[in-house]
Amino acid sequence: MVDEIFQTDPISALGLPSPVSIGRDASVGAALEAVQRRGMGYVLVVDAAGRPAGIMSEREVLMKIVARDVKYGAGVDTYMSGIEETLTPKDPIAAAITIMNRGGERHIPIVDVSGKAVAVLRTLDIIHFLAEAFPAQVLNLPPRPHQMIPEPEGA
Repeated sequence: MVDEIFQTDPISALGLPSPVSIGRDASVGAALEAVQRRGMGYVLVVDAAGRPAGIMSEREVLMKIVARDVKYGAGVDTYMSGIEETLTPKDPIAAAITIMNRGGERHIPIVDVSGKAVAVLRTLDIIHFLAEAFPAQVLNLPPRPHQMIPEPEGA
């Protein structure tokens, strides 16, 4: 049943907000300010036409900027991660899950037919969708004390 919902429901069913975005010529300081101001955990770096060029998530901030001698005036291009794949609002949620599982992506830009970014799908958005679609099953899951998490928290 879960698989059916993810196969048939399009990404547009998630009701994603507009992306938090900045231009390629923005500074690291502007990227950090955008991440903090919107509280979404990322900032999408777009070109002049609004097409995704890269992303700076909290992970990039922690791994590439914190505790390093990075000047806030430095260009965001140096520290952003590239965009491997994008999806459209019509694509099934299952396509996003496949990309996330295959490549470890946590943020996937959602683009319109012209390639302009209209949203960013986060892993958290899928988790919220699952919890809303199956509240009784999620709330009544028995604990699994021997379950091992493959990545440490925050990775």
